[in-house]
Amino acid sequence: MEPESFFHVAIKVEELESAAEFYREHLDAEILERRRAAESDDQFAVDAVVLGIADKRVYLFDKAPYEAAGLVEKQPLGFLHFGYVVEDGIEETFARLADDGVEIVMEPAVYGDKRIAFFVAPGDVRIELIEYLEDDSSE
Repeated sequence: MEPESFFHVAIKVEELESAAEFYREHLDAEILERRRAAESDDQFAVDAVVLGIADKRVYLFDKAPYEAAGLVEKQPLGFLHFGYVVEDGIEETFARLADDGVEIVMEPAVYGDKRIAFFVAPGDVRIELIEYLEDDSSE
């Protein structure tokens, strides 16, 4: 499995709006989206602000989606994970990772218009794989 692209970095912050303002003021971040957990019945729903910085995204979370779902203990503030887009094969990739003894945080699950899954790399770094369910290339 080779990632198609680097998509985002996720950061847990104490206060979403002041953190978003910091990135806007100091890194010229554009606020792309605001999400409220209360507006969703998804088990992974969290409060979030999605920022565009340069050509990448920074997700600011009040808690990690896998934390909200009860899959891990409470996470400290700061870096949560990197997210990579893969074209397909997320199920096969995770089966291979599990067979290789890699720690799986979250098995592949549908989240909105994508399938996401998390595993742990050396250094206790969480990595998210993202597979879009719809092909937007024909639009």
